[in-house]
Amino acid sequence: MDFLPLPPFGGFLLELTMPEKDPTTYTLLTYIWVGLLAMGGGLVAFIRRLNEQKQPEKLRVVFVKLIGELVISGFAGLITFYFCEFLEIEQLLTAVLVAVSGHAGGNAIDLVTRLIEKHINRKTGD
Repeated sequence: MDFLPLPPFGGFLLELTMPEKDPTTYTLLTYIWVGLLAMGGGLVAFIRRLNEQKQPEKLRVVFVKLIGELVISGFAGLITFYFCEFLEIEQLLTAVLVAVSGHAGGNAIDLVTRLIEKHINRKTGD
């Protein structure tokens, strides 16, 4: 990144161009929203599966599964957010897609994996 000198004070002023999109240019608030939306979707999926169970589980087991679900959902939502940003999808639709991918959890990650594999196979001719 280029710096422009600030003559009277001898300091430096960052170049006034729009930075490229990368994970470090988003605000903490953006990441909080993405996390909450994705984990909210994961929580909904978890509660639905819990309600469909025939046999009750110990609270400790349920809690460990919930933590795992939230981590997976958060990761799926983050991947979806970056994908939407890359495609320049509007923020409201991005929010919906992040929440839905959080609900899908590991299935959303599997879908992205398959898309990447197809892209690589097209590029390499496999």
